[in-house]
Amino acid sequence: MRDVIVFPELFDIKPVMLRAYNAAKDTQKGKSRHSAEYIEKGEYRTFLKYIRQYYEYWVAFDLIDADTDGKVSLKEFKQASPQLSQWGIDMSDPEAQFKKCDADGFGKVLFDEFANWAIKQSLDLKDDDDVTDSDIEVVAIDRQD
Repeated sequence: MRDVIVFPELFDIKPVMLRAYNAAKDTQKGKSRHSAEYIEKGEYRTFLKYIRQYYEYWVAFDLIDADTDGKVSLKEFKQASPQLSQWGIDMSDPEAQFKKCDADGFGKVLFDEFANWAIKQSLDLKDDDDVTDSDIEVVAIDRQD
């Protein structure tokens, strides 16, 4: 997949790939005893959708993480309030939102916590190109194997 897509920056972000893999790998009932360990053909499209979704959350997380330590503090979160509001989050009470986001309560938000919170909040970067299934023309490819 890395060689076909030719987007090395995406594959250097392990947290995105790991979360997309874990979210997609059990979306369909597998046919083999190893199905739970791999992305199978029927799950591949879902896997690509999850990569796109988690990459969007990674971009948002990266923008908020001003000191680039891989964690978002309450201060960084409050400073990002205008951006978060633009992305569809109710930031009328930033501290309450931070508490929701900081699932483990340690005072710093990791990417995993942020992504889970972003899903629940329907975070959407407004300046990206959202593509829906209805925008994609499905083309059947006959393969001669």
